[in-house]
Amino acid sequence: MGPVDAVKARLAAVEVEADTYASGAYGNAEDAVVQLDAELEVQAQNFALFRDYERTNELIGSVGTVVDAVEEAISAEKERLRTETGRVVSSIEDEVTTARMSITEIPEDDLPEEQAMAWGSDLNNVESSLGETGRLLAGGQLIDAQSEANSALASAQGVNSGISSFIAEIERLREEEEGRRARGEITIPSPVRADGEELAAGMYLLRLADDGPESSARWVEFVSGDSVAGRGLAVVISDDAMSEISESGMLRNEARVEVLKEADYVRVWLNREGVNYLVHLPPA
Repeated sequence: MGPVDAVKARLAAVEVEADTYASGAYGNAEDAVVQLDAELEVQAQNFALFRDYERTNELIGSVGTVVDAVEEAISAEKERLRTETGRVVSSIEDEVTTARMSITEIPEDDLPEEQAMAWGSDLNNVESSLGETGRLLAGGQLIDAQSEANSALASAQGVNSGISSFIAEIERLREEEEGRRARGEITIPSPVRADGEELAAGMYLLRLADDGPESSARWVEFVSGDSVAGRGLAVVISDDAMSEISESGMLRNEARVEVLKEADYVRVWLNREGVNYLVHLPPA
């Protein structure tokens, strides 16, 4: 094989990979081959005694140089893809670890089972994509590996974004509920009787009435909108005394509704400035 065929064979050997990893450098090599072929045609048209192959040899060397550049470009691009894909894989692993940890930190009562299962399924799919990325890397399918990894990273980030939004919404609702309770707003879950009158299920604002023997009992009004829908006589207990009998913790300037004794009655509990007002309401 002559030097021309040899250098062209080198270029042909890298054509497939160059098309994938170094198309620009390969284009330069093709241009160099065109110049070489043109020079060979010029020499072929000259009378044998007048042929001068000095320029031809220079062009053969030029083609060899650009083929070297193509091979180097292919190698560099492959290394870049491996390195970048490796970074993406590392980021995916971090995202998955963060997501699984964040899920475990959400209180069970706040996390619906179907939501936890959906996130778990999404993360399992991400981990499957990690395995596929490794398989593609091992098989030299570097662009496909990078694409698979980028897709998996986007999915993992999407899960974490969803978890963050979910937690933020829980916090918002919790703060909203704490604000309602601090204002004395409650929800009666079912119809009850207050001071002998039926009180419908619904939302009410608790308000201490001005009348009643404050030392031992106090009327608590159930306000709906601008009107008093009902009232109940509350037992008045200090915080010190309440701490000795309460099994459900203590309140601090807030309100709570508890269903007691297998729904035999509803207890409405209001705390204001260290004093507890307990109203017990039987079902209607």
